[in-house]
Amino acid sequence: MEAPDLRTAAHEAAHIVHQRAGHAPAGGLDPLADGAQARQLTSGEQIFNAIVSGPSGKILAAAVNGDLWMMNADGSEKTVVFPQAHNLFSVSSCGERYLVFDRYLDGKIELWRTDADGTNAVKRLDEVEFSTCSADGKWIYFVVKDKLYRLPPEGGAPTEVLSVPGTPRAWMVRGSPDGNRIAFLYQEGEPIPKTKLAVASGDGGPLQFTIPLSIGSAGLAWAPSGKALQYLLTRNGATNVWEQPLIGGEPRQVTNFPSGRIFDFAWSREGRQLLLTKGNQSSDVILIRNFR
Repeated sequence: MEAPDLRTAAHEAAHIVHQRAGHAPAGGLDPLADGAQARQLTSGEQIFNAIVSGPSGKILAAAVNGDLWMMNADGSEKTVVFPQAHNLFSVSSCGERYLVFDRYLDGKIELWRTDADGTNAVKRLDEVEFSTCSADGKWIYFVVKDKLYRLPPEGGAPTEVLSVPGTPRAWMVRGSPDGNRIAFLYQEGEPIPKTKLAVASGDGGPLQFTIPLSIGSAGLAWAPSGKALQYLLTRNGATNVWEQPLIGGEPRQVTNFPSGRIFDFAWSREGRQLLLTKGNQSSDVILIRNFR
């Protein structure tokens, strides 16, 4: 008899929660203690892997089954606004008028735009994975290999904003709360490239800020103040939000959840509520006998 084959099956269950922030002193937000203020907004079988602030104060979320959902800020009136979007990388709201997201169709990644209610879907570009809308809704920023571009959501030709340094790829593109800057992640260095965080003007020009990120970091969002960038870091089985000030210095922990995984996060537009897709991940070891 041949040796058995051991394989691991991972299981995830991520639901949407929100946590209200404390007051905002000059240095940024107070630490969000231990999750006691967090409130779960979704439950049941629907699992969400991406979340952003949507139009009209709503929450826009991507489900693992491919649907795009909209719901009120308290989790009520959940509605599928675009079924089978097959969204993999980015989803955002362009002001109050449009939704922008990537779709995986027929083996290709495409950039699509719909009205705020999910109607009037239009494919805008091919081969675009990561994109974001500026806070004022005037621009869609996106990356293609080592170039960052922008174009109006209504249409028109893309214009190049800047060239990404280092390895020919950028990801996690995010627009600042004031709409004037863009942040993204990229890799640079030899022989083992390091992931770095970068900030540039939305109009182009040299990078204004770069700093290496901790190994294992994930996600990216602007702090509501616009003075820092935030990311996810998992330590001892618990994921929390961390913050890197743009003036430099050491990163600081923003949330203090003692357990559970955070898969994505975003701030409400007014910067008072932190939205999370949070849950658990478990792995089962499966014994397959006589596997060939």
